[in-house]
Amino acid sequence: MSALSGSQPVVVVPQRGRRAGAALPWWLAVVDAVLVVGLGVLCAWPLGAAYTGSRWLLAVVTGLLVGVLVGWLGARWRWGPWTTTLAAAVGYFAVGSAVAVPNRAQGGGVVPTADSLRDLTVGLVHAWREALTLPVPLGESGVVLIVPLVIGLVGGLVATVLLWRSRSPGLAGVVLGLVLVLASAFGDIAAGAALTRGLAVAAVGLVWLQWRGQRHVRGRWGRRVLATLLVVGVAGGAAAGLGSLSDPAAHREVLRDHVDPPFDPRDYPSPLAKFRAYKKEPVRTESILFTVDNLEPGTLVRLAVMDTYDGIVWNVSGGPGSAHDSGTFRRLRNDPEANARATVRGRVTIGSYTGVWVPSIGETLSMTPVRDGRTDDTAAAELVINPETGTVAQIGGVAPGTSFEVEAVAPPSLVEEEIAVLEADESVSLPPPAIVPEELVDRVQRWESEDRFGGGTGGELAQFLRDAFREHGFYSDGIDDDVPAGHGASRLAMLTKTANPVGNAEQYAAAMGVIGQRLGLPIRVVVGFKVPPGTGDVRGENMTAWTEVKLGDAGWVPFEPTPPEDQKLRRPNDDPDEEPQPQVLQPPRVPGEPKEASDNLQQGDGQRKDLDILEVLGAIIGIVLDVAKVLLILSPLWGVLLFKLLRRRRRRKACDATVRLTGAWRELADRMRDLGVRPAPGATRRESAYAAADRYDVVPVVTLAHTADRHVYGEGEPSIEEAQAYWADVDTALKRLRKETPWWRRLLARFSLASVPWRSGLDRVRGAAARRGQALRRRAGTLRRKRR
Repeated sequence: MSALSGSQPVVVVPQRGRRAGAALPWWLAVVDAVLVVGLGVLCAWPLGAAYTGSRWLLAVVTGLLVGVLVGWLGARWRWGPWTTTLAAAVGYFAVGSAVAVPNRAQGGGVVPTADSLRDLTVGLVHAWREALTLPVPLGESGVVLIVPLVIGLVGGLVATVLLWRSRSPGLAGVVLGLVLVLASAFGDIAAGAALTRGLAVAAVGLVWLQWRGQRHVRGRWGRRVLATLLVVGVAGGAAAGLGSLSDPAAHREVLRDHVDPPFDPRDYPSPLAKFRAYKKEPVRTESILFTVDNLEPGTLVRLAVMDTYDGIVWNVSGGPGSAHDSGTFRRLRNDPEANARATVRGRVTIGSYTGVWVPSIGETLSMTPVRDGRTDDTAAAELVINPETGTVAQIGGVAPGTSFEVEAVAPPSLVEEEIAVLEADESVSLPPPAIVPEELVDRVQRWESEDRFGGGTGGELAQFLRDAFREHGFYSDGIDDDVPAGHGASRLAMLTKTANPVGNAEQYAAAMGVIGQRLGLPIRVVVGFKVPPGTGDVRGENMTAWTEVKLGDAGWVPFEPTPPEDQKLRRPNDDPDEEPQPQVLQPPRVPGEPKEASDNLQQGDGQRKDLDILEVLGAIIGIVLDVAKVLLILSPLWGVLLFKLLRRRRRRKACDATVRLTGAWRELADRMRDLGVRPAPGATRRESAYAAADRYDVVPVVTLAHTADRHVYGEGEPSIEEAQAYWADVDTALKRLRKETPWWRRLLARFSLASVPWRSGLDRVRGAAARRGQALRRRAGTLRRKRR
């Protein structure tokens, strides 16, 4: 007892965890929160190597703060696991729109919208895949920022729950370590100051957790801190020594090294849709898109081969779910043995051209990117090719200054007589066009009757279509006149319904491809350039489009249906005046007398009054804003939004498959009606679709109407899976519709009453009120009779 009663400090047994129900000191909560956020940022720092900009850091910090806040609220109010999880989900959706998907939010990227909330929901699954498959560095669009947000939120929440609500607070360090591992796995192969950052995290984490677990013990903490730092320093020195003995050029392993990023051409716009942009200055004549060497003038250099037509654009196929004969994009691997067949060996040097489609020639056997005189291994690893179509693409797009050394087999060079005897290759099966304009079919039938074409081989049919467009059509680049661009179904109908078709290679190649597939030809559309004579500098004026038909053993034979550029339609005012009239000298204009000032106008003294216009305007604007706020809160338009939401949910959740499928069409029709499309009263689905197609050609409304009629009036009842698939098609159409509509028009459409049957509702209310009034009157009459 005498030893214990001396001057030695009293030692308190350290707590192994906070007892359930014990109050959490506020200062300890602040220290824990600051260290969790700070160490969490250091642990998540490897993500920065995979992202551009600093929004990833904002997402990590915001996620950590939300996780810490939810953990503190759960500890203070004793939330259970389900309540804590629900609060974390609410926090995620509350801040996610502004942090992860600001381009889908409103109010300067802060106010959540239905689109942003949908992206946040879907992104919880898809963001992880996109963060690994998209080429680094990742941008700030899409859903890739959900990854750092979720890592920070979950890490901060779990760490604070273990600190404040468990008997093993030291496990919070394990959680932060897992954040470091996960961030490194989703980062890039290069991460600066990795060792320094790891040592800092280890030192601060060990000292913090040691102090936190033994904060009630009176001892020499300075010695303990120094001992901990010494251990961390020795371990860091050993790690640095082992790292210097290993291969210095080796990179650390990350998940993206073991994931083959897929290439889906549907993620990119149709290359034919940009045709008109290449015909405008300065791209047309000034900018050098790329330069070719060792290629003969007139050689067709392709950008992309398109074999699918959805009624809006011709596009490149080959992605997931595409037809088998459309091929699939794979990594371009150079085969030295196959290069022996090469008939063309050239070089393409990129200038101002941008895009993912790489210029190529014929059947590409090998393509080697060269930059600064050396092979660019990074660009070579990102080259993909569709073996069936020969389309070459580079993930992330080509870089200016890169040269591609190409070895290829040139397309067959056949004379007209050889083409005429070739049959079409019936083994090729391409997806049929979604929409074929009736005007195009009628025009080709008239050409067949005029030229007395009675059919023949596939080569003869291709020659007939090519010659018909070249002879009966006229050329216009659309720059100097009002000829519209595009090659949608409405544009092709406009091309062929007039007596004199006028267009450029975009329309003629697209029209020949559509009608050729309709007639059973294995035909596809190609967009590219024709090598000019001279230095080999390719500009926008050299861009063209053509078709390719697979004939017998000859393979894909090119056909150019575009009329010559000098074959232009002469307008009535283009004819010169053969007898010009003599110029008549006009009499000089006599200026009028100045008007005298009115006598009753008050004359000022030339001095400005002391009136603050800005203050008056500010007061007026403030009053208007206050009134607008009150009107906005009390507005019945919120009921319109709720009605449309419940209506959509009722249609989508209908038990009967037919009702669910027709509900999808009604949803699409109501959305277009809100946007101003007014079909005739009592119009059928097809009639309504044709009325909408004239205004929105980006949406295959006619195809959706035909599909709905086929399911409703066809044999058998549709299944639930078919109804769900039709809803998915409608959602895609609505997404395209929103992209083509100005933001202010979309906002007005949300509150539009065009699709709300308010008149019938008023009639029902009036009828109910009238019946109620009659019942009351009858009851009053009965009471009066009883009193008598």
